[in-house]
Amino acid sequence: MPGALPMKKISLAVLSLTTLLAACGQPQTSPQSPAASAPSVAVPRTHALDIDPAQVVTTKNGDMYVRNQLVVNLRGHSADALADQLGGRVLDQLPELDVALIELPQGKDARSVGVALMREGQVLYAAAQTVQRQIEPVRTAQDQLGAQAVNQVFDTLPQYALDSNHLHAKAAWDAGFTGKGVKVGVIDDPSDVSHPDLRPNWAGKAYDPATNTTYTTVQGWIDAIDGFDGKVDNKVDPGIEHGTAVASTIAAAKNGQGIVGVAPDSKFYTAAIFQPGFIGDYLVARSVIWTVNQGAQVINNSWGGTGYSPLLKQAFDYALERDITVVVSAGNSYREEWRNPAQLPGVIASAALDINNDKAGFSTYGRHVSVAAPGVDVMLASPLFINADGTRKTGGYTKDGGSGYQLISGTSFSGPYTSGVAAVILGAKPDLDPHQVRRLMEETADGSVGSNKAGFDRETGYGLIRMDKLADRLKGSNMPQKGGAGRVKVEIQTPGGYVPGILADVILEGDGADGAVYAVQTDSDGYANFVSIAPGTYTLRVATPDLTLTGGQSDERDTYVGKLTVTSGSVLSTVAPQRVVLVKGAVDLNPVDPYEPNDTMAEAKPISYGKMTELAYIFGKPRDVDFFSFTGKAGDNIQADVHARTAIGGSLDSFLVLRDASGKNLAYNDDANGQDSVITFKLPADGTYFLEVSSCNILCKSNGDDASKGQDDDSPFNKYVLELQLLK
Repeated sequence: MPGALPMKKISLAVLSLTTLLAACGQPQTSPQSPAASAPSVAVPRTHALDIDPAQVVTTKNGDMYVRNQLVVNLRGHSADALADQLGGRVLDQLPELDVALIELPQGKDARSVGVALMREGQVLYAAAQTVQRQIEPVRTAQDQLGAQAVNQVFDTLPQYALDSNHLHAKAAWDAGFTGKGVKVGVIDDPSDVSHPDLRPNWAGKAYDPATNTTYTTVQGWIDAIDGFDGKVDNKVDPGIEHGTAVASTIAAAKNGQGIVGVAPDSKFYTAAIFQPGFIGDYLVARSVIWTVNQGAQVINNSWGGTGYSPLLKQAFDYALERDITVVVSAGNSYREEWRNPAQLPGVIASAALDINNDKAGFSTYGRHVSVAAPGVDVMLASPLFINADGTRKTGGYTKDGGSGYQLISGTSFSGPYTSGVAAVILGAKPDLDPHQVRRLMEETADGSVGSNKAGFDRETGYGLIRMDKLADRLKGSNMPQKGGAGRVKVEIQTPGGYVPGILADVILEGDGADGAVYAVQTDSDGYANFVSIAPGTYTLRVATPDLTLTGGQSDERDTYVGKLTVTSGSVLSTVAPQRVVLVKGAVDLNPVDPYEPNDTMAEAKPISYGKMTELAYIFGKPRDVDFFSFTGKAGDNIQADVHARTAIGGSLDSFLVLRDASGKNLAYNDDANGQDSVITFKLPADGTYFLEVSSCNILCKSNGDDASKGQDDDSPFNKYVLELQLLK
C-alpha cells in the first residue's frame, strides 16, 4: 500500500487564478512575475496541485514519490502536446528551467513513464515528483531557558553558539564583517516577519509558491499564512515555526532585544515550501527560482530526504551557475548516509555540534559534509504573528504570553549558521563564487573537533566554523581558487550500437581521505553534470541502472572506475565531457515474463517447496495477475514471500492471495515485509493450492477477489520473485 501518511488532501500546492489559466494552456507565470506580486489580501487557495496521499509511494530505500505526477524537462517541446500523448494534463510549468508538471491518468506510474520518455530521447529528463520533508528539530522545554555566561549575551538573551568558544562571531563583527549588503533566501516553512527580531532585517518580499504570489507587507504575509487552511480567521497552524527559527539564526537584528543573527546586517527573504505539511520538489524548485530572481546571494535549505531528484539538481544548478551559494543541512538521521539535497555537487552541507563542540548524536555524516556549526540547544526566535494593531494571531506554536524565543536543536540550525557565515564572507568579498565561499570556511575551520583532530572527518567535515580566523583571511587578498565544472557522458554498448546510459549513478570522490564526494544521475543523453566543485583529480565511479528505480539484481548492473580532472574556472558550457562506455545496464522497457501466460488458475505455473521463481512481472496488461500452483499436505506450515519493491527495488507494491483448488480465498496479504507480501498458513487438507500475485493497486480494494474493483497498474518495473517454503 502507499506510504503511511495522513489520509487527507495535503493543501500545500495550490494555485492562483493566473496559474489556473496557465494550466489550461495560457502563458505560464514566472516566479518573478510582477503580475503575481503584492496582493492586499491573502490569495484565495484552490487545490489543483494538491498531492493525494493515496498516490504517494515509498520505495525500497524509503524515498517517497508521487505516482501520478511527472516532472519533465521539455527540451523545448510543447508541454500540452506531451500531456496529450500521455493521456494526462499539464498542471504547471517553470519557464526558467523548461520544466512542466504533468498529471498522469489512472494506472500510470510516473517513474516508468519517465524512463520510457528518456529512452526515447523526447525530453532531457522525466521523473516522478519526489516528496520533501522538513528536518524535524529536537526541542527543549521552554521552562529550561536559563541564564548562561555573560560573554554569551550579544543582545539581551544568551547565545552560546556565537561566543568565543564556538563561532567567535564578535571577532568578525568587530572587524566590520556583518553580512551588510547581502540577501539570504530562507526556503522553509514561512518565517514570521512580524517578529521584533526579524522585521528589521526582512528584505521586504515573502513568497508563497503554492499560489505563485509575492507578498510585500508584513500584514499581507501573516494573513497569507493565516489563510493556508483556506480561511483567514486570525488563527495560524501551530506546526508553522521552523522557518522563523531558521531566519533568526541568520539575520536576527542587533536591536537591543532578544537575540542576534550570525550575520546581523544581512537581509532575508522567506519562501514557504511547508504549509506546514510535506511538499513535492516542484514547488521547492519554484521557490529556488524565485529566490534567485530576487537577487539573493545565499540560499538556506534546512530540509531534505532520501533519493535523487533531477529537478532539484537543475534548480540548484540554476543558482550555482549564477554564483549563488547554496547551503543545506546534513540531516538528523543519526547515521552515515547521503541525503537529498546534501549529496548534490556545489552545495555546502553543514553538520551539527553540541555545546562541547562534539558532533551532535543526531547529525547525519559522510564525506559530503563540509563544515560544522552549533546545533544543540541554540537560542532562536519562535513565531509571534503580530498584527498591525499589536494583537497576535491565535493558535500558533508560541503560546499566549510566550517570549517568542526557544531552545531548539538540529542540523536545521547548524545549516543557517553556515548560511549566515556565507553572508558575512560575501559582504566582504562579493565576487567569490560558491566554491570559494565553501573553501574559505573549510580552510579557516577548527579541525580539532570531530574524530580526526588533525583535520577532515566524516562527522564534522573540516571542523567548527571559526569566524575570528575567517575575519583574518577576509582582511587580506589571499582567497581560494575558483571552483570548476565536470561532465561525464555514459554510453552502453548494445548489439545495435551505443545508446545513452540513462539513470546511471555517477560519483566523484576527491583523492585522499578528506576528498569531497558528489553524486548525481545521468539524463536522457547520458550526461552527468557537476557544477561549482573543487578543482582537482577525482576518482570517477559509474554504475547503471539505478536498481531502486528499475528493480532487479545487482548482476544486471555494469560499473566503471576511472579518473576525472576538474580545472579551476571551468564551466559546463565549455568543459569537454569524459566518455564512459559500459556493456550492461540498458533499461528494458519491454521485459518478457518467463511465466506468461499465467493469468488464471488453469494457466498456473508450478512452484514447489524450497524454490524461488525467476524474475517475473506484473506487466503487459492494465490489471495483470499471475498464478502459481503447488501440491501440499494437510498440516503443512507454508510461507510464501513476494520479493518486490522492498527487497529488490522497482515499483511493485505487491499483493498475494492463497487459494484452494476450488478458488476459495484462504488468506491474503498486502504489506508484511515493508511493502512486500508474505503469507504464513497451515494447509487444511492434501491437495493443490494456488498463489496469486498482483499489485495492491489492482487487488487491495477487493481483498484479492476482484481485479475489476482496483486500478490499472502496468509498469515494466513491477518486478518480483516468488518464494515458497515449508516451515518446520
